[in-house]
Amino acid sequence: MSINRRQFERLQMSEDALALDESGRELGRVSQAGGGGMMILTTPECADSFTIGQQFRVTILEPGSQTRNEIDVVVRYADATGIGLEFVTGSKSFST
Repeated sequence: MSINRRQFERLQMSEDALALDESGRELGRVSQAGGGGMMILTTPECADSFTIGQQFRVTILEPGSQTRNEIDVVVRYADATGIGLEFVTGSKSFST
């Protein structure tokens, strides 16, 4: 029997929200999000550029509405298919 020890429920993302790093480089598509963080599906080359514990600001772009959210995050997981990020502060939201 498996016990779910997660503090927050994971939500599968249906819209194609994209994640960008501080330089504007596209990291990939946000596949899951929850109260504590998110998972970004990315290329192996992009995932390899991150280290566990690295902090940075990520911008989430929702193409349909052109809404952008900037969030400070820390890398908690990285492999060839994606990176898991934990939110470390509140976010700033604005539309373009």
